[in-house]
Amino acid sequence: MRAALLALVVLLSSPPGFAQGERFDVLAYHDVRDRVAGNYDPDQYAIATANLIDHFTWLRLNGFTPVSIDDILAAQRGERRLPDKAVLLTFDDGRRSFYTRVLPLLKLFHYPAVANIVTSWIDSDPHVVDGGRTLTHDDFLTWEQVRELQASGLVEIGSHTHALHQGIRGNPQGNEEPAAVTLAFNGTNYESDAEYRTRVAADLAQSVALITEHTGRAPHVIAWP
Repeated sequence: MRAALLALVVLLSSPPGFAQGERFDVLAYHDVRDRVAGNYDPDQYAIATANLIDHFTWLRLNGFTPVSIDDILAAQRGERRLPDKAVLLTFDDGRRSFYTRVLPLLKLFHYPAVANIVTSWIDSDPHVVDGGRTLTHDDFLTWEQVRELQASGLVEIGSHTHALHQGIRGNPQGNEEPAAVTLAFNGTNYESDAEYRTRVAADLAQSVALITEHTGRAPHVIAWP
């Protein structure tokens, strides 16, 4: 289990603006399901509920302290130090399992976490294909659930863009490429760097506006897809 945990860690050592020696680790999760078929599961980003409990327990037994975004921002401003072995728990995509499976565990362990939501997938029927399965409205959070997550005091709502997870035409051959990192091809020309920046900025602004409208608080963080 320890190897599985460490495989998820992205080490951020002394980020810009932090005091020398300040550091925190990030654990990035996605869907949480009661049954995951190991290396044979179509969704290799999913984790079993029992394994997530093991991860949370391992953190506690080995002296790690989950911290919030507010803790990290306060440390960046020099207002307080992060604890030794600080760790940030993040869950991407806005899956319904964060509400049904993760939130009860956060309350049990008293752990803060970040839920990074794709705003175009909230309260819609996106028909996203992931792990060989078409996901629909019931696989994602609703805005009512998002507000309840925020009201728990344990969850920071972050942006995971509005609609940059889709594929767009990326070359004359018609291949679909990730919208977040690709210059779109319209059949004749590629979009310019300025057009790309404008498109991405508009998407992020829409994500921020929707989160602010539905929760009353602008997101402090973004998870880039």
